[in-house]
Amino acid sequence: MGYVKVAYKNIFRILDCSSEFPHGWNEFVDKIAKYHNLIIKSSKNKCHCTNCNHDFISTKKINEEVKCPNCKNKYLIKRSNLRYYDFKDYLSILDRINNTFVIRYFELKTVIDAKHEHHSSVVEFAREIVTNSWYQHMYVNERVSKCQCNIAIYHCTGPYIDEKKWRQYTRSYSLIDYSIVFPNNLRKLLKNTEYKYSCIWDIAKHSTYIDLKKLLEDNNDYAINRIERLAKMKLYNLALEASQFSYSGTFQEIFGVSKDYYPFMKRNNITYTQLKILQLLKEKNIKKIRYLENFVKYGGSTDDLEEIAEYISLNRFIRYSKMHHRNVKTYLYKDYLRFAKLLGFDLKNNRYAFPKNLIEEHDKLEKQFRINGTSIIKKAIIRRSKELSINKFHDNKFIILPAPTLKSLQDESKQQSNCVRTYAEKYADGKCDIYFMRDIKKPKNSLVTVEVKNNKIVQSRIKYNYDPNEKQLKFLDKWENTVLNKVA
Repeated sequence: MGYVKVAYKNIFRILDCSSEFPHGWNEFVDKIAKYHNLIIKSSKNKCHCTNCNHDFISTKKINEEVKCPNCKNKYLIKRSNLRYYDFKDYLSILDRINNTFVIRYFELKTVIDAKHEHHSSVVEFAREIVTNSWYQHMYVNERVSKCQCNIAIYHCTGPYIDEKKWRQYTRSYSLIDYSIVFPNNLRKLLKNTEYKYSCIWDIAKHSTYIDLKKLLEDNNDYAINRIERLAKMKLYNLALEASQFSYSGTFQEIFGVSKDYYPFMKRNNITYTQLKILQLLKEKNIKKIRYLENFVKYGGSTDDLEEIAEYISLNRFIRYSKMHHRNVKTYLYKDYLRFAKLLGFDLKNNRYAFPKNLIEEHDKLEKQFRINGTSIIKKAIIRRSKELSINKFHDNKFIILPAPTLKSLQDESKQQSNCVRTYAEKYADGKCDIYFMRDIKKPKNSLVTVEVKNNKIVQSRIKYNYDPNEKQLKFLDKWENTVLNKVA
């Protein structure tokens, strides 16, 4: 069942003996419960709001959302023959007992019955001790089922439920990671601690679902300063992922976008996922960002969108997905685009960029690539070399040119004792550019192998992967500035 340390038993006993909740807790619960409502739609488009009992007319369809004109809240529409519907939210309170932080977790459950009446209850089911250890100190009471198949939290009352009997949660999967944090007591609790300037209380007020344990477990000055800085910039949702950002550097270096995006980021309190999409979209349009975010939420990833953006603009992807009623698998589409690019299709043409049947066309191109992979890569490298030939450059000592063929990559790898041959598909696909720097008097002999991304040199290596000498680096620097970046 899991052993509970004596020190933790004493903390739980103190909490159990106190029947008082922080001031404002009931109002906080009622505020969250207001979101647990529906719009009930009957004949002739008549709608009824279960929150304020207001009746109105709307042509919106079942399972769409509509705003009630009376209470101004937006709710999901359900049919009038609805028999049962429930909502669940996880709430949390931070407490401090014997200089130890304890997070108390509650489940708020609301049931809308056949009469469309609204019934809410909130029960405490778990407590977590905040430590710097990777080990999770999570404890549950008798409201949490002991069944190993799933987790159920009982809201009923009875002699068999002892809310004060705690056991360690020992299952391999997490019980709870995110909760709606009660913000009113945070500033007071953190006042005389290392978090006194962290502004975690402001984050709780302006963010919905928070991993409070994660915010509190890194209690070194560097981690807390990053949280504080983002919170004071009013980028509250980004403060939840403070570890993803460096503390120093320019705005562009920290956030991956220019500073003129800051008002937009602050106004929309963007999340980390939304920031990653903004970096790709480079457009101050929250509707488009949220549209693309849905592909990340439902089975995709920002990496998928990043790869798609290498082949077509995200605005074109939005257009294509709308043509298919958003039913586009990003992991499948990015592979289709990669095969199409390697096969030499013009992705500027919607005929190739927008397949009518994605699965069928993907499988067809994958089969071609599997059968003729080497031949396809050879042709793609030749095409890529011709595209990059405008970057060819020389002085009286050195010359640099794009890798012309697959065979030349293999030869370069052999002469230099490096792994550049393994970059063949990435080079053919346009994910990186490979150049050979040679002595102008010995153009067949390998000298420096260079990898370029986004017109920036990311790697330059001589034989055995050593760094180039000063003269070679000076030539590469001149080439990067005058040719790749077109600096006069």
